Formats: sequence, structure tokens, C-alpha cells
Amino acid sequence: MNTEELIQDYIANRLSDEEKARVEKLLETEAEWQEAYATHKELADAFQLSEKNAIKKRLQALDGEKTPSRKGKFYQGKLGRIAVACIFIMGIFYMLMMLPSNGNLYESYFEICPNTYLPVTRGNTTQDFEYEAFKAYENNDFATSETAFRQLLATENNPNIQFYYAMSLLNQQKFDAALQELQTLSIENFDYQVESLWYASLIQIKKDKKEDAKQYLSKIQQLNSSYKTDEINSILARL
Repeated sequence: MNTEELIQDYIANRLSDEEKARVEKLLETEAEWQEAYATHKELADAFQLSEKNAIKKRLQALDGEKTPSRKGKFYQGKLGRIAVACIFIMGIFYMLMMLPSNGNLYESYFEICPNTYLPVTRGNTTQDFEYEAFKAYENNDFATSETAFRQLLATENNPNIQFYYAMSLLNQQKFDAALQELQTLSIENFDYQVESLWYASLIQIKKDKKEDAKQYLSKIQQLNSSYKTDEINSILARL
């Protein structure tokens, strides 16, 4: 997520506590961030001034101004309405700008899937290949885990391993390859079927394929209505 997107999400209160803290720290020390924040904050404040009551008062003030002729009064009223229209258009533009794009929507909801299949704990001296694959995954060494999981899949058909293979691809932004694996897994009844649907939907959002994303999210709701309920409802409302 770039500086502009982070600032917009910070003002719109769409960041996690960790992201907020990071932005606030940058705002304390980085002149570039301070300038960007000031610009976006001014836009937000300008939009707030265009709320209903402010517009109404402005219209009343402009229409109530005394002018020497009918023509002048009409002209002043017309100018007032043009001014209000400009404020309104600026407000709509700012709202659209503040809404997350599909790429930003992906970034807002994407999190690395934790290893819950074969947790790597301290003191575990197991040295088998599967352990090493998940150890690499937990260390965010996704290139190594991708290779290891691919080799494991060559010797056994394990959808759980295939899921973490797909996650290794996704965490390297190999979206097409990851989606191909997840599409296969999304129709399987296994431990990570719902998670496969979730990450497949995020990739479809990233690729701007809204209808495909909706289908995956709807299937999640059918299979497990309690899984990421708020996140899914929020995404569906924006697609």
C-alpha cells in the first residue's frame, strides 16, 4: 500500500491498530507524510463543510443578499447555487477517491495464512522434509517453502499440503498460479476449503473480477456462515 492509500485509509479510519501506529510514527518524523496528510485532511474538512446544514445556510445567505435589481439578485442566487454544486461535486469526488480500489481492497483484507497444519515449535528436533517445508513457510521464506511443498506433492496427494503450496505462491504475488491451485481446492471437502475460497476471492478482487469474487464469498457463507462474517459483508457491500 503506497503513501497516498495509507493516508486516505488513516483519515477514513480503515486501518488496523498496528497500521495506525505505523502511520502516526511516520507523521511525526517524515515531512513527505506530513504534507500528504495535510492535503488529504484539507479535502476531508472541505467535504464536511458541504454537509446539509452548511449548504442550507449558505444558500439562505446568498439568496438573501440585497441587490439593486432583479437581474442582480438572480445572478447572485445563480452564483450561489453554482458554488454549492461545486462543493457537492468536490465532496463526491473525494468520497470516491477515499473508497478503496480493488487493489486496495485486496491489501485491506489480505493477511498471511498462519501455519495451523504442522506448527513448528521451539525444541522440535524433527528433521523430516515436511517439517522443513513448514519451517520455511513460518520464516516467510516462501520461495523455499514453494519448492518443498511442490516436491511433497509429487509423492503424495494431500490437499492440505497443496493449500500451503498455494499460499507460498500467493505470498510471492504469483497470483495466477496460486489461483489455479485454489480453484481446484475450493471444490474439495477438506480442512482448508473455506480458506481456499477466501483467498481465491481476494485474488479475483485483485484481478477486478467482481462476479467471480462474489461467487466465492457466497459459497463461504453457505459452507460456514461464521467465517469472517464482517469482512465478507463489508466486501460484498463494496463490490
